[in-house]
Amino acid sequence: MGFSNIQTISYLSLDCCTNEVILGIQNVKELGINGYEINFNSIWDSGLLNNLVYLQQLETLSFIGCFPLFPASASAFPATLKKLMLRFTLLSWSDLDIIAELPNLEVLKVMDYACRGEEWHPNKATDDNFPVFERLVLNKCRYLKEIPIEFAEIHTLQLIKLTRCLPELGESATRIQKEQEDLGNNPVDVRISIHVSI
Repeated sequence: MGFSNIQTISYLSLDCCTNEVILGIQNVKELGINGYEINFNSIWDSGLLNNLVYLQQLETLSFIGCFPLFPASASAFPATLKKLMLRFTLLSWSDLDIIAELPNLEVLKVMDYACRGEEWHPNKATDDNFPVFERLVLNKCRYLKEIPIEFAEIHTLQLIKLTRCLPELGESATRIQKEQEDLGNNPVDVRISIHVSI
Protein backbone atom coordinates (compact mmCIF):
# COMPACT_ATOMS: atom_id res chain seq x y z
CA MET A 1 0.00 0.00 0.00
CA GLY A 2 1.44 3.38 -1.01
CA PHE A 3 1.07 6.65 0.82
CA SER A 4 1.56 8.92 -2.18
CA ASN A 5 -2.09 10.06 -2.21
CA ILE A 6 -2.26 11.07 1.46
CA GLN A 7 -2.87 14.81 1.79
CA THR A 8 -3.18 15.22 5.57
CA ILE A 9 -1.11 13.74 8.37
CA SER A 10 -2.12 15.12 11.75
CA TYR A 11 0.54 13.39 13.82
CA LEU A 12 3.95 12.32 12.60
CA SER A 13 6.54 11.61 15.24
CA LEU A 14 9.64 13.72 14.80
CA ASP A 15 11.88 10.68 14.60
CA CYS A 16 9.86 9.49 11.58
CA CYS A 17 10.89 12.52 9.50
CA THR A 18 13.53 10.46 7.73
CA ASN A 19 14.33 10.97 4.08
CA GLU A 20 12.61 7.68 3.23
CA VAL A 21 9.36 8.56 5.02
CA ILE A 22 9.24 12.13 3.71
CA LEU A 23 9.83 10.99 0.13
CA GLY A 24 6.97 8.51 0.58
CA ILE A 25 4.48 11.26 1.50
CA GLN A 26 5.51 13.91 -1.04
CA ASN A 27 1.93 14.93 -1.85
CA VAL A 28 0.95 15.78 1.72
CA LYS A 29 -0.56 19.28 2.06
CA GLU A 30 -1.06 19.37 5.85
CA LEU A 31 1.43 17.94 8.32
CA GLY A 32 1.67 17.91 12.10
CA ILE A 33 5.03 16.94 13.59
CA ASN A 34 5.14 15.91 17.23
CA GLY A 35 8.39 15.85 19.17
CA TYR A 36 7.02 14.35 22.36
CA GLU A 37 7.93 10.84 23.38
CA ILE A 38 11.23 10.71 21.52
CA ASN A 39 14.82 10.53 22.69
CA PHE A 40 16.34 13.83 21.58
CA ASN A 41 19.86 12.59 22.25
CA SER A 42 19.48 9.99 19.51
CA ILE A 43 18.43 12.53 16.86
CA TRP A 44 20.10 15.75 18.09
CA ASP A 45 22.29 16.34 15.02
CA SER A 46 20.35 14.20 12.60
CA GLY A 47 18.94 17.08 10.52
CA LEU A 48 15.62 15.24 10.20
CA LEU A 49 13.63 18.44 9.74
CA ASN A 50 15.77 19.39 6.75
CA ASN A 51 13.90 16.66 4.87
CA LEU A 52 10.76 18.83 4.89
CA VAL A 53 12.05 20.67 1.84
CA TYR A 54 11.02 17.65 -0.26
CA LEU A 55 7.32 18.18 0.55
CA GLN A 56 6.64 20.45 -2.41
CA GLN A 57 2.84 20.34 -1.94
CA LEU A 58 2.96 21.23 1.78
CA GLU A 59 0.85 24.27 2.70
CA THR A 60 0.16 23.81 6.43
CA LEU A 61 2.75 22.70 9.00
CA SER A 62 2.49 22.32 12.77
CA PHE A 63 5.32 21.69 15.20
CA ILE A 64 4.44 20.46 18.68
CA GLY A 65 7.17 19.90 21.25
CA CYS A 66 10.09 19.85 18.80
CA PHE A 67 12.07 22.31 20.91
CA PRO A 68 15.75 21.71 20.24
CA LEU A 69 15.48 20.78 16.59
CA PHE A 70 13.96 23.70 14.69
CA PRO A 71 15.51 24.08 11.20
CA ALA A 72 18.42 26.52 11.11
CA SER A 73 17.49 27.93 7.71
CA ALA A 74 14.38 28.86 5.74
CA SER A 75 15.72 26.70 2.93
CA ALA A 76 14.76 23.63 5.01
CA PHE A 77 11.09 24.50 4.49
CA PRO A 78 9.21 24.01 1.21
CA ALA A 79 8.49 27.29 -0.57
CA THR A 80 4.79 26.31 -0.77
CA LEU A 81 4.27 26.70 2.99
CA LYS A 82 1.38 29.09 3.78
CA LYS A 83 0.50 28.31 7.42
CA LEU A 84 2.84 27.52 10.29
CA MET A 85 1.83 26.70 13.86
CA LEU A 86 4.31 26.37 16.71
CA ARG A 87 3.26 24.90 20.07
CA PHE A 88 5.45 23.93 23.05
CA THR A 89 8.59 24.39 20.96
CA LEU A 90 10.39 26.69 23.45
CA LEU A 91 12.18 28.57 20.69
CA SER A 92 13.83 31.90 21.26
CA TRP A 93 11.99 34.78 19.60
CA SER A 94 15.04 35.32 17.38
CA ASP A 95 14.45 31.87 15.84
CA LEU A 96 11.41 33.40 14.15
CA ASP A 97 13.73 35.38 11.87
CA ILE A 98 14.03 32.16 9.88
CA ILE A 99 10.26 32.14 9.41
CA ALA A 100 10.35 35.71 8.09
CA GLU A 101 12.14 34.40 5.02
CA LEU A 102 9.36 32.00 3.98
CA PRO A 103 8.09 33.48 0.68
CA ASN A 104 4.46 32.32 0.81
CA LEU A 105 3.74 32.35 4.54
CA GLU A 106 0.32 33.89 5.20
CA VAL A 107 -0.42 32.72 8.75
CA LEU A 108 1.85 32.30 11.79
CA LYS A 109 0.42 30.86 15.01
CA VAL A 110 2.67 31.04 18.06
CA MET A 111 0.93 29.15 20.85
CA ASP A 112 1.42 27.65 24.31
CA TYR A 113 5.06 28.31 25.11
CA ALA A 114 6.20 28.18 21.51
CA CYS A 115 8.74 30.91 22.26
CA ARG A 116 10.45 31.96 25.45
CA GLY A 117 11.41 35.41 26.61
CA GLU A 118 9.91 38.86 26.96
CA GLU A 119 11.31 40.53 23.86
CA TRP A 120 11.02 39.84 20.16
CA HIS A 121 13.46 41.83 18.04
CA PRO A 122 13.17 40.60 14.48
CA ASN A 123 15.66 41.89 12.00
CA LYS A 124 13.34 41.05 9.11
CA ALA A 125 9.72 42.04 9.79
CA THR A 126 8.98 43.93 6.59
CA ASP A 127 7.16 43.45 3.28
CA ASP A 128 10.37 42.15 1.74
CA ASN A 129 10.47 39.19 4.08
CA PHE A 130 6.76 38.62 4.65
CA PRO A 131 5.49 39.37 1.13
CA VAL A 132 2.05 37.77 1.57
CA PHE A 133 1.79 37.62 5.37
CA GLU A 134 -1.81 38.12 6.57
CA ARG A 135 -2.36 36.79 10.10
CA LEU A 136 -0.36 36.72 13.32
CA VAL A 137 -1.92 34.63 16.10
CA LEU A 138 -0.35 34.69 19.56
CA ASN A 139 -1.85 32.42 22.21
CA LYS A 140 -0.50 32.09 25.75
CA CYS A 141 2.65 34.05 25.01
CA ARG A 142 2.56 34.99 28.66
CA TYR A 143 5.89 36.81 28.86
CA LEU A 144 6.02 38.63 25.54
CA LYS A 145 5.38 42.33 26.10
CA GLU A 146 5.48 43.73 22.59
CA ILE A 147 4.90 42.79 18.98
CA PRO A 148 7.69 44.40 16.97
CA ILE A 149 6.51 47.66 15.41
CA GLU A 150 8.11 46.48 12.15
CA PHE A 151 4.95 44.44 11.60
CA ALA A 152 3.25 47.75 10.78
CA GLU A 153 5.36 47.82 7.61
CA ILE A 154 3.77 44.60 6.31
CA HIS A 155 1.06 46.00 4.05
CA THR A 156 -0.63 42.60 3.59
CA LEU A 157 -1.20 42.14 7.35
CA GLN A 158 -4.93 41.77 8.04
CA LEU A 159 -5.26 40.27 11.53
CA ILE A 160 -3.47 40.18 14.86
CA LYS A 161 -5.21 37.83 17.27
CA LEU A 162 -4.12 37.65 20.91
CA THR A 163 -5.38 35.15 23.46
CA ARG A 164 -4.25 34.94 27.10
CA CYS A 165 -1.42 37.41 26.61
CA LEU A 166 -0.18 40.39 28.63
CA PRO A 167 -2.11 43.68 28.33
CA GLU A 168 1.06 45.33 26.98
CA LEU A 169 0.89 42.99 24.00
CA GLY A 170 -2.59 44.24 23.19
CA GLU A 171 -1.35 47.81 23.41
CA SER A 172 1.44 47.06 20.95
CA ALA A 173 -1.05 45.42 18.55
CA THR A 174 -3.12 48.60 18.71
CA ARG A 175 -0.01 50.67 17.91
CA ILE A 176 0.60 48.50 14.84
CA GLN A 177 -3.04 48.96 13.82
CA LYS A 178 -2.70 52.75 14.10
CA GLU A 179 0.62 52.78 12.25
CA GLN A 180 -0.92 50.74 9.41
CA GLU A 181 -3.71 53.29 9.11
CA ASP A 182 -1.21 56.18 9.20
CA LEU A 183 0.68 54.54 6.32
CA GLY A 184 -2.55 54.43 4.29
CA ASN A 185 -2.87 50.65 4.39
CA ASN A 186 -6.07 48.77 5.09
CA PRO A 187 -6.62 48.64 8.84
CA VAL A 188 -5.45 45.59 10.72
CA ASP A 189 -8.17 43.74 12.63
CA VAL A 190 -6.95 43.36 16.23
CA ARG A 191 -8.74 40.74 18.34
CA ILE A 192 -7.93 40.28 22.00
CA SER A 193 -9.39 37.47 24.10
CA ILE A 194 -8.74 37.04 27.78
CA HIS A 195 -10.02 33.79 29.26
CA VAL A 196 -10.16 33.65 33.03
CA SER A 197 -9.44 30.28 34.61
CA ILE A 198 -11.61 29.37 37.59
